[in-house]
Amino acid sequence: MQFKKIFLTAILLAILSCAFAQTPSLPALSGKVTDSAGNALIGATVRLHGSGKQTLTDQHGAFKIVYISPGKYQLSVSMTGFKTTEQNVLIQSGHPHQLAIMLSERSHDLQTVSVTGQTAAQATRLQPYAVTVLDVKKIADRDIDINRLMDGQAGIRVQESGGLGSEFNHSIHGLSGKAVRFFVDGIPMESFGRSFSINNFSANVIDRIEVYKGVTPVELGGDALGGAINLVTRRDVQNYLDLSHSYGSFNTNRTAVSGRWRHRSGFTLQTNSFYNYSDNNYQVWGPTVEVAGEDGRPIPGFPRFRRFNDDYRAYTIKADAGFTNVKWADQLLISITKADQHRGIQTGRTMAYVYGDVRYREDLLMPSLRYSKRGFITPRLTVDMYAAFNRLNGTTIDTGSYKYKWNGEVFSGQVNGELGGIRNPAKTIYTFKDNTTLGRLNLSYQLTDRQHLNFNYTLNSTTRSGSDAVSTAEWAIPFRLPQDMNKQVAGLSYEAVVLNDRWTNTIFIKHFRYQAKASVYDYDQGSQSKMLFYRDTRDNAWGFGYAGKLLLGEHNMLKFSAENTSRLPDAIELLGDGSTILNSSSLKPEQSTNINLSLHRSFAWGTRRLQASVGTFFRDTRNLIWLGEPDLMGTARYENLDRIRTMGAEIEFNYQHNSWLEAAANATYQDIRNKQQLDPNGAASIVYNDRLRNIPYLMANGEVRFYLDQALQMKNRFTFYTNTHFVQRYYLGWPSLGASDSKFFIPSQFVQDAGLSYAFFQGRYSINLVCRNILDKQVYDNFLLQKPGRFFSLKLRYILK
Repeated sequence: MQFKKIFLTAILLAILSCAFAQTPSLPALSGKVTDSAGNALIGATVRLHGSGKQTLTDQHGAFKIVYISPGKYQLSVSMTGFKTTEQNVLIQSGHPHQLAIMLSERSHDLQTVSVTGQTAAQATRLQPYAVTVLDVKKIADRDIDINRLMDGQAGIRVQESGGLGSEFNHSIHGLSGKAVRFFVDGIPMESFGRSFSINNFSANVIDRIEVYKGVTPVELGGDALGGAINLVTRRDVQNYLDLSHSYGSFNTNRTAVSGRWRHRSGFTLQTNSFYNYSDNNYQVWGPTVEVAGEDGRPIPGFPRFRRFNDDYRAYTIKADAGFTNVKWADQLLISITKADQHRGIQTGRTMAYVYGDVRYREDLLMPSLRYSKRGFITPRLTVDMYAAFNRLNGTTIDTGSYKYKWNGEVFSGQVNGELGGIRNPAKTIYTFKDNTTLGRLNLSYQLTDRQHLNFNYTLNSTTRSGSDAVSTAEWAIPFRLPQDMNKQVAGLSYEAVVLNDRWTNTIFIKHFRYQAKASVYDYDQGSQSKMLFYRDTRDNAWGFGYAGKLLLGEHNMLKFSAENTSRLPDAIELLGDGSTILNSSSLKPEQSTNINLSLHRSFAWGTRRLQASVGTFFRDTRNLIWLGEPDLMGTARYENLDRIRTMGAEIEFNYQHNSWLEAAANATYQDIRNKQQLDPNGAASIVYNDRLRNIPYLMANGEVRFYLDQALQMKNRFTFYTNTHFVQRYYLGWPSLGASDSKFFIPSQFVQDAGLSYAFFQGRYSINLVCRNILDKQVYDNFLLQKPGRFFSLKLRYILK
């Protein structure tokens, strides 16, 4: 507590000292630099001759020069590979000065010059946080799942329970589940439902993916305890239309449409929409995939069967209308998002339980409004506001009267639903309705050229009501009454760049608060019979931390970040799902101390480039929220695990040879231990210091890309790529429990993919052929839940500009 007070006092003194040091009476000059196509140029040099001042454009192509004495000046803007432009400017007190500057490419030396300005992806990588940035534009022609793309990155593991549309779980440096938060353009996705999830996005509607490992910046605004994944959608300045469709094994179809049209007045229409479908009827075999013969015994030899109630269909239509890049707003957009999902539920927690009639459907409708402006009221202030209201409906349908075999045949009739089994026979048509209000405010204030403040506030308020016309299960009673949850997250950060721009320092503080009102059907205060009552739970927590980056010469960079932060329980953890997860209104917020340290170095030998990085991480997590073991009725609830400690390291290499070869490789080792010394009954825990169950500890990935058009001097773009993924075998349960020959484990995974892309007519048309799991290996991410084997797909893409 004493350290927290000292830390807050230091932040306040730093802010006050900077504020008093300002000279607000002097005017400022700001603007934006783009190329001839309207794309923002990052790292362009802006000089104001006669003032002794200069600066570089940021990741939005924007620049700002402050404390300028009134008078006439000459402004020059230059960047390698572009023609320098100059113009005269008149600086007057009390008049804002904003410019729009376009640089033309040097056509005569484009083949020999190396452009040194940074892209938005490069600028994000240079932040002081432990961050990985995937420049998706480079691979937009590929037919690739976002989950599969993420799974190839250092320190990240994505576990899926099946094919397209199946449940998935992201782990960053060992922390997984809800500890990893997802964002789209900085907006939290936690209340958007399964239809509008990360894996439904097509690669060609995304500009880049930012992955923050552990410590996350204040401007994201969420309670991301273990890290954050932010999808940045395309924001092309010029008008365009991008269409793609892919068809693959198991009748898998994926269609994506993105586009933008802007009138010279600033009026803008744009969309990012997609449709996905798959039968998911891939073959499965092995333990628990059994069919009895005439004698009633399982047929030997592990015969193969196709999944038959695992089809998936989902679509999202997102349309925006408003104004962009006008004098009074960078963007003012009204959006409507409509998402829908229908899927079959084939199995339970293993493939031993086969469901033939269980279905799930969900729909989302969300209007939203977003406004952002650089230079709002004052040239130093940037504002970004977002507000949305969504209605989410989800229905689980389990009204079947039959039990099924793996070959799709019925072996038992006249049962009451399939999910409950013999312990809880009850048909159900449970529907939940979530009404969610989401608000976000982000303010950035430039104190000086090298100091700025950022404030973020996020509100997420959900009311859930449920109904079930057929279920009589006792545990379903609470879900029929409304339940509420309100979460608020606020954060403030201060950044200063010192030592001639070599040392970047960011200190921040965050506050988390939530309140939940859940109906509970249980014994209350010593009563002899169960009753229905409301439980009001509220809690709050603080977080604070530091992120720093030190440039050691021209080719070395050292990053360090540390925080003590919290995560609030979310809706499904607190309120349940009305089916197999019970509510748990007494959950405590998770807390964790996160530390990252990494060294980055770049090498160059003529036209060859190598970037290497090595990093270590430490996590000390308290009150970890995870799903407990199921009870005799087949239901479970989330609970707190006292303490988990994580230590690990990762290494990554990226190599480029001339312009025709690129290679990347990474490896991650993580040691995650249970540090809870006493069990809930107060006895010494027999699994103390065990590795945490069902989490891998050693992973590696590699990819090689050949640009054949560059190597063979071809006119059209021709690319071949191949990659590999490896995960070491890990235990399903606690390693200390059970005999060594009876322990369940997830086997080692070693899978290879390959693909070929061809683009022609200046890249307007492209064809991509891909094969995943080339050797058709049996692949598991979760115990006895087999993923698809060999998969072929063909993707066609057309771009109109």
